Amino acid sequence: MKSFLSERAKNTGRSAIREVLKYTKRSEVISFAGGLPKPATFPREGLAESAAHQIRENYENSLQYGTTEGVEEFRKEMISWLSQFGLELELENIISTNSSQQAIDLVCKTFLNPGDLIFCGLPTYLGAVQAFSTYQAETVGVPLEKDGMNLEILEEKIKKSKSAGQNPKFIYVIPDFQNPAGVTLSEEKRVKIFDIAEEHDLLIIEDTPYFGVRFSGDFKKPIGTYDESGRVITLASLSKILSSGMRLAVTVGPSELLAELVTMKQSTDLCTSTTTQWIAADWLKNNNLSVHLNELRKHYKENRNVMLEEMDKSFPKDERISWTRPNGGLFIWVTLPEGIDAELVFKKGLESNVAFVPGHHFFVDGGGRNTMRLSYSLLTPERIREGIDRLGKVLEKELSPISQ
Repeated sequence: MKSFLSERAKNTGRSAIREVLKYTKRSEVISFAGGLPKPATFPREGLAESAAHQIRENYENSLQYGTTEGVEEFRKEMISWLSQFGLELELENIISTNSSQQAIDLVCKTFLNPGDLIFCGLPTYLGAVQAFSTYQAETVGVPLEKDGMNLEILEEKIKKSKSAGQNPKFIYVIPDFQNPAGVTLSEEKRVKIFDIAEEHDLLIIEDTPYFGVRFSGDFKKPIGTYDESGRVITLASLSKILSSGMRLAVTVGPSELLAELVTMKQSTDLCTSTTTQWIAADWLKNNNLSVHLNELRKHYKENRNVMLEEMDKSFPKDERISWTRPNGGLFIWVTLPEGIDAELVFKKGLESNVAFVPGHHFFVDGGGRNTMRLSYSLLTPERIREGIDRLGKVLEKELSPISQ
């Protein structure tokens, strides 16, 4: 069977998170593993009304093929919403995609040659790393700080790669409540990272699935708002803020770059589902997304607060353990003492019916063995408290030998 595989297929591994989730199907397991949005936050009644209306009254369009660029009505609604965040867009600056994951794949398919270099965070989003490896790119990790990527190290690595005759192509960044670490790129660093990209003639892929899920701290403008030279592609998904099952997102950026993505998309699926685009356009036209987000944020803020409170209470009182306190998004990142393997903690946790994602899966350099990602999005506050209590007891046992 292996003899039939392309080099690209041989180079691609399965998603580690999807494999982890297989262990969490038992009802008795309290899982902090998947970054799934809470189904109760989906505006199901409004979406049902929009779906019925579009399928009954607009079936000539909603059930028919559409353009590769996407349904104009949907893109116009998204332009209107994104404009409040400083992104000034025309129709030529926005296309529809089947989630942001497809957009990442299209960017790789369009701009990468085997051996090209991509600079990303340590840690970073696993789905992006999977796409990078599929297209045989080389990923260069840059450590994260409390306010995002260490830009001094980023620039050093860019210069070093050029001196070595390599071909750096783009910087991949999740600026808001980064998956998995939960950190937010500061405004100063947003300006600086664009300046670095411009100086070294690189693209920036700005992945923003969570920027609508801010519940504390000051708003930061997307990096795309600083783009004056046509090198930033911003991905904006509805998966976390409207419905993950609709698999709907938009990609915005310079028209010249998006035109190339459209060409590549035509060999993939011809067009994103017109049905879901018309339903979303209808809902966005008749509802206020910002009002909906206010309600959604209340849920995630409560869950975050409960998890942090319980971690403060139940985790070992050890200065070698630390965790992030995100202002939004779905994740908290835990760093354990050196010498503690989170993969082993994961296995012990399963024995106590609690699960998380070991952090090393998010590192492109093989590091992060002593880290873990916890998601607070899906569970009730009561289940969060019980799960963190269980995990705290596991950590107490694992840490006690090294503290003696």
